[in-house]
Amino acid sequence: MSLVIARSLSERGIEVIGCDDVDLTVLSFSKHTKDSFTHPHFEREPEAALNAFEEAIRKYAPEDDRPYVLIPGFRDAKLFSRNRDRFEPLIKIAAPPAECIDLIHPKDNFAEFATDNALQAPETRILTPDEFRDLSIEEMNLPRIVKPVDGVGGRGVSLLKDDSDVTHYRDDLKGKQNLLLQEAIDGEDYCVAIAARRGDLIAISAYKNIKQFPVESGAGAIRETVSAEPFEETARKLVAASGWHGVAEVDFRWDENSDQPAKLIEINPRFWAGLFHSTESGIDYPWLAFAIAAGLPLKDEQLEDDHVGFRSRTPAAWILSVAQEIAGSDEHMESASSAWKSLKADASKGDVLQALRHFPEALSQSALSAGTIKKLRAELKRHEELPSEFTADHDPATGLGILFALSSLVRHGELPPELKFDADEPEEPTFHENNDDVRPVIGITRPDKGDFFAFQAMKLAVWMAGGRPVAITSSAPRDPHSIDGLLFGGGSDVYPDRYQGKPKEHVRYDLARDEMEASWAQAAFEHGIPMLGVCRGMQMMNVYAGGTLHPDLSAYDEEYPTDFLQRVFYRKPVEVRTSSKLYQMVERDELCVNSIHTQAIDDLGKGFHATALEPNGLIQGIEHADHKFAVGIQFHPEFLLYRRFARDIFRAFVNAAGAFAEKRNSEVATS
Repeated sequence: MSLVIARSLSERGIEVIGCDDVDLTVLSFSKHTKDSFTHPHFEREPEAALNAFEEAIRKYAPEDDRPYVLIPGFRDAKLFSRNRDRFEPLIKIAAPPAECIDLIHPKDNFAEFATDNALQAPETRILTPDEFRDLSIEEMNLPRIVKPVDGVGGRGVSLLKDDSDVTHYRDDLKGKQNLLLQEAIDGEDYCVAIAARRGDLIAISAYKNIKQFPVESGAGAIRETVSAEPFEETARKLVAASGWHGVAEVDFRWDENSDQPAKLIEINPRFWAGLFHSTESGIDYPWLAFAIAAGLPLKDEQLEDDHVGFRSRTPAAWILSVAQEIAGSDEHMESASSAWKSLKADASKGDVLQALRHFPEALSQSALSAGTIKKLRAELKRHEELPSEFTADHDPATGLGILFALSSLVRHGELPPELKFDADEPEEPTFHENNDDVRPVIGITRPDKGDFFAFQAMKLAVWMAGGRPVAITSSAPRDPHSIDGLLFGGGSDVYPDRYQGKPKEHVRYDLARDEMEASWAQAAFEHGIPMLGVCRGMQMMNVYAGGTLHPDLSAYDEEYPTDFLQRVFYRKPVEVRTSSKLYQMVERDELCVNSIHTQAIDDLGKGFHATALEPNGLIQGIEHADHKFAVGIQFHPEFLLYRRFARDIFRAFVNAAGAFAEKRNSEVATS
């Protein structure tokens, strides 16, 4: 959803800043954002989150009179709406007024609002969990729909058809949240997207789920646009009665083969999981939210889209919905593999991540029949060309946003709500460009053994920046004429004898790598090959030029973490000197970086000067005065690729390598 919003606004020339309560989100990897930041958890630390936003809003405020808008992406809409006075007029809040939201949210408020305003809605009873447990089967008047008053992604919604369904729901019932018991409406569910300005409907579109995950009741896996006409009259009444101002998603239930009107199920005062589909259907809802909040004119906006029949898919949910259907229909497969049963159990709870985990195991363990394999292939083939959030434009790094699950585990100790309740999950990144001949070759130094993940991260960073990464090791040192740029990677400490230091006990040094990298540094200086040194790489470049290192960080008054995982996620501020090449690369005078190193530069080598410093004086960046591109940084940008400045560092380095390759090739051609 955030990616769709960012793409919409970026393509209209609006500068976009992303944020979340975890790192590594899909938006932080997108080319459509200028920067991103993290903030405290909205629900656990609301005041701290609001304080962080106050600080960020002032930091990023434009100096001219451009519209400045904060767009809540999901459940935070209610929080910002309630605290509107805290931020306006410095920034406009693209969320409906709090008094509008309170009329329709949570779902029990909406049930009462619909009754009071004679809106077409199912008969509804509001019950506490204890009241639901005590209610007799006769009093329930089955079939009935039961759901919590505040939930997302279909979580907790069940159709109660008989005594057994009621017993199972009661057994699984947890928490103290009130429940809605509604009459079961025949037909299908429809998602209706709306935008309104002060009670006037200005845009409406509708879609339905062709497939969903979990299959019985869940988020959309394949969606199809339908005519909004059956829902428009009720939507207009709803908007007028509430004085709605902003965007929203309205759920309807309707049997198109009957003469009964569509019934309102609920209204969500926020953006919705099918935002990509709604926007691709012809109405740019993120832009409408921005324009409504900023008070911009909307002269040519559509009232209703004209893309009836348009379909899109949500990659992971689509695959899992097919898997769940086949697992349930093939008796041999279900009995042959407990993994399929586990997949179905997790699917029924909407646990996307856990269900995905079982999928490969299920495929490998099952003795699939020829008919099952044929059906699986046919189902996947039938919809594989449908567009999704991650195929809309060439923004390949966004697939890495799935790493936000890891970030959430580290930061909060649990999976994010999106992976517990919803199925809108990104697929793996796909790189469409495969013409290696036009990419400058970047040699990355690494040890003969080990550092696998760090090297893979460095390769990815170079590839994303437009380079072709190749490994350089002591056993495979390569020829200086075979590369266009030299990247000294991180790893073990440089051997202290190289700078008159004292080797540490119980520390293993890679002397062969030291020799190889010293030889490469000499070749790079002699031939003018662009160089980038990362962590150990920067230290090695400095030592080669006659500089020295602190063997540890005890000289600095700073409590750096010692555990590796903590060091990966630890962040500290770094001041960048505006006269430096590093500043030209990142266009920022302050960075927030990681701290994985255990040594630091002491005396600078000949020709090098410091370009970035920590507040305590520790050197975080160097560059050489006489070499066209010899830059060193102490932090690890390959682990910060969700930050634009980290990607900009690699892009500038690869561009320098490309310019060097062109110059060298032209000289060869001339001679």
